[in-house]
Amino acid sequence: MRKRVLSVVWAVVLMSVLFVQAMAMEVRSVTARPSLRFDGTTAVCSVVCRGESSNDDLDVTLTLYQGRNEVCSWSDSGTGRVSVSGECQVVSGKSYKLTVEYSVNGKAMSSSSASGVCP
Repeated sequence: MRKRVLSVVWAVVLMSVLFVQAMAMEVRSVTARPSLRFDGTTAVCSVVCRGESSNDDLDVTLTLYQGRNEVCSWSDSGTGRVSVSGECQVVSGKSYKLTVEYSVNGKAMSSSSASGVCP
């Protein structure tokens, strides 16, 4: 009987330790979703990049293009989460593409983009 009680207690203690460790883990995925909107003839550009952990080093560059021509660019770096934003004068009726290029701990990640036409 005593062995059975000790086995149950040991199992409960072990499960508790594993549960606490699992709760402490930070589960995140690397993300970068650029946003492009227009306020009249001003392009409002932004992106928030997140690493897998709050200790990841991020370098982020946000670039606005009209065709193949670079119109404006902004960059920043930080740890865990980096937000980059800016505004740029654009031409009504023209199509624009906003791209984000970033690296996490020195490793280049897949770039992503957003497009729009200035009204």
